[in-house]
Amino acid sequence: MAWEEVAPGILRGVPDSQADDELDLHIRMSNMPITTIKTHRFETWEHRGKESWWPDVQKYAECNHSHPFLTLLGPVGTGKTHVALALGWSWIACGKAVLYYQVEDLLDALRSGYSTWQRGDPEGYSMILHFAQSVGLLILDDLGAQDEKVWATAKLDQIINSRYINRKPLIVTTNMALDRLPDRIADRLSEGTLIHLTGDSYRKKKRSAHG
Repeated sequence: MAWEEVAPGILRGVPDSQADDELDLHIRMSNMPITTIKTHRFETWEHRGKESWWPDVQKYAECNHSHPFLTLLGPVGTGKTHVALALGWSWIACGKAVLYYQVEDLLDALRSGYSTWQRGDPEGYSMILHFAQSVGLLILDDLGAQDEKVWATAKLDQIINSRYINRKPLIVTTNMALDRLPDRIADRLSEGTLIHLTGDSYRKKKRSAHG
């Protein structure tokens, strides 16, 4: 089976004489930025093991979690995306299917798919939505930065609520306090593990060090 991309991060099987390696397939399906396979790992996290929340993250990296939802909260530059991607790569290494999206990019993909659906081709839209709801682990990066429109909130609520009902693992990163997110989304996330990352922006630190 070979695979072709029918939408950002969504692949469809095409009969072929050579089967793709399972790990390679999971990487290609994940929509994870490929350069982060080296840069965004726990091995490159300078504070690995030092934070009070590290045991919770380590358990989640081993697919051992008390609740399927994990939310990383904190100001810009505190490492939320690094931790989320490191968790994603850990799950892929364990043979799990992962899907990563910046929230605004996911909404753009759904809008694009919805446009084709209105023109009589529902495949792209339904595949993205179904995969986001059913994939082994979904990572939604930068929740709250998206355009605050009714449609966007409804789609995110639909995806998060589906995963909540079906106990499907979800990682969310956000710069916002939970009480600034839509009520039902905040309620669902609050039942899971909440990790607050604090400190100065690492990017600012690097700029200062090189300045």
